[in-house]
Amino acid sequence: MENNVSHALYILQEPVQYLALSFMALMYIIKIRQMLKKPIPPEKAELKGDRVTGAVESLANVLKPWSMESTRNNMFFYAEFMIFHIAVALTIGATFFIPLVPSLMTPAVSKVFMLFMGLAFLIGLRRIHRRLTVPEIKIISSPDDYFAISLMTVFFAVGFVAMWMWISGSPDTGWMWIFFLLTTFFLLYVPFSKISHYILYPFGRVNFGRTFGGRGVIHRDVKKQTWNPK
Repeated sequence: MENNVSHALYILQEPVQYLALSFMALMYIIKIRQMLKKPIPPEKAELKGDRVTGAVESLANVLKPWSMESTRNNMFFYAEFMIFHIAVALTIGATFFIPLVPSLMTPAVSKVFMLFMGLAFLIGLRRIHRRLTVPEIKIISSPDDYFAISLMTVFFAVGFVAMWMWISGSPDTGWMWIFFLLTTFFLLYVPFSKISHYILYPFGRVNFGRTFGGRGVIHRDVKKQTWNPK
């Protein structure tokens, strides 16, 4: 499929997107540098396990729902989690595939994107409902939580309609404008919101895995002890 759009929409789809993406990358570089400067907490416990294996297993924990009680006892919740995050990647990815490689976005591929967007929209509505009604979730929810999940839910809905218009041969519509404007906003907003947790995740999981892997909680048995309490 071809991406025949007006010059104004082209500016939004490419130069504006690149600037917003560069800004987000710069913010993440600054954030990552700040985290790398922080000293690793000293470990004074005797080494009983493999720290590297512990870190790797901790990082891969998100792909092992059976290892966590919350997901092991509720696989539906885990399925929601995976679908929602895949939809995030596909929805944002669509805003780059459409202008850069429109031939990739065939009707069949676009419908797969729409399927995930539609499911994520429903999941978003359910998550908003849970934040408003479940006491233990409501009490820890901040305005940013409500704003982020609400905007993401709208983003999926707009993306769904924009992709439908794309399949119908109408790439330059108001829906496509809103879709790309929302993407641009997200690229600027995410580094300052809780959505950026995916950048913090590897640091937290590696530190957790090193600590409890070394203590033998995650991975026991050390062939060559290297513990030095000094």
